[in-house]
Amino acid sequence: MAKRLENFDLEGISYLESAKNLLGFSAQVDSTCLFYVLLNLGIDFDIAIIDYQIREDSKLEVAHAKNLAKKYNKKIFDIKSPKFNSNFEANARTFRIDFFKKIIKSHNYKNLILANHLNDRLEWFLMQFTKGCALNSLLGFDAISKLDDFNIIRPFFNTSKRQILEFLYTNNIKYFIDKSNDDEMYLRNYFRKNFSNHLMEKYENGIKKSLNLLKNEYEILYGQTKIHNLNDNIYFFTKKENHINLHNIDICAKKLGYVISSKQRDEIVKSNYSCITASKIVIDNNSFDIYVAKNDIRYKHSKKIRESFRIRGIPPKIRPLIESIL
Repeated sequence: MAKRLENFDLEGISYLESAKNLLGFSAQVDSTCLFYVLLNLGIDFDIAIIDYQIREDSKLEVAHAKNLAKKYNKKIFDIKSPKFNSNFEANARTFRIDFFKKIIKSHNYKNLILANHLNDRLEWFLMQFTKGCALNSLLGFDAISKLDDFNIIRPFFNTSKRQILEFLYTNNIKYFIDKSNDDEMYLRNYFRKNFSNHLMEKYENGIKKSLNLLKNEYEILYGQTKIHNLNDNIYFFTKKENHINLHNIDICAKKLGYVISSKQRDEIVKSNYSCITASKIVIDNNSFDIYVAKNDIRYKHSKKIRESFRIRGIPPKIRPLIESIL
């Protein structure tokens, strides 16, 4: 067993045992550590890596990932993303989710494993807190969540960056450093360098406890709503109180690769849940359900098909986004 493996408080490992798993890999600190932790636990997995083509080292990282895959008999899926000229973080997130979805669907993976950790949770909390967000937006990702027909598992949910670095250092494991993480042009980097790193150094245990207590209270306040999907780009759920509706719209939008802002939430409520936000997400409703869809390909349907959608209760803004009769 690798040294310091026993120090990790890992989440969702039981989901990964005897299952077909895909690890989102970057060859950098967090995913490299998770790669070796999974190896040491005997978890079977393959890897997927994206070259965003914005750094010189990205080609070396992909080559390193291929060497690891060969050494440890893992399948590897790699792709080059387009060069995004604006709004890089949002566009990269959407591209990444779509890439993972296609692999998982084509190769029947059950779980997507990601290396998000405790420091990431604090960074998100602080960024949302300073925007004036409520509890439904403060806590970010879950340790275990479901997207379409697969689970997203984040084993490092309660693991700090300090623990990750100690593991890599103690076991003399090679990893790459993304120098763009020093660029404070990106909001997350600004919060990391100026606030969250310092807080985690002094108050790691208290931060972990507080975030998990807030998570428990969040579950009590919002409960669990069943979210259905017509296809990979259209979700719907039963209407409830405003705060729960907005919470579920947030979840659906994230499934579609988009994060809705506080201002957009206000606009959604004012529209009575019938609008297009940021030109990316279509929201509409009928007497019972609220629909959330990606504003993607629009289809021209015959009068007969349009009438079929109306009879089935599909709201007007959603109908053009459905390819054919359900």
